[in-house]
Amino acid sequence: MMKEAVKTGPAPLGLPFSPAVRFGELLFVSGQGPIDKNGKVIPGDIRAQTKVTLENFKRILESAGSNMDCVLQTTVYLRDLVEYSGMNEVYSTFFHDPRPARTTIQAGDLLFGMKVEVQGMAHVPEKPKG
Repeated sequence: MMKEAVKTGPAPLGLPFSPAVRFGELLFVSGQGPIDKNGKVIPGDIRAQTKVTLENFKRILESAGSNMDCVLQTTVYLRDLVEYSGMNEVYSTFFHDPRPARTTIQAGDLLFGMKVEVQGMAHVPEKPKG
């Protein structure tokens, strides 16, 4: 088995990373943030930034043949844990039971002034043979 980069377009500011790496049936998603299609952090409160962050996360999963129901684990980085409840309110709308294992960390300053970043690991279901 070899690892394979999942491409969804250029990394923000040309940073040297893959949005995700697939290894067999596992998908490792790099930290995603509230970045728009132009590579800029969207303005807004923690709810708005969490929504865009998880939409970006979801887009990467889908481009690799996976989906939000296949997410096994996430790590959520918050600039400030005071915003945990707002993040959690939006986060919970993206996942169904059984929800992924999760760790939430207060990270202080995040890249580009983001309020939230999410990374994770997912399963890539086998394509039906037909």
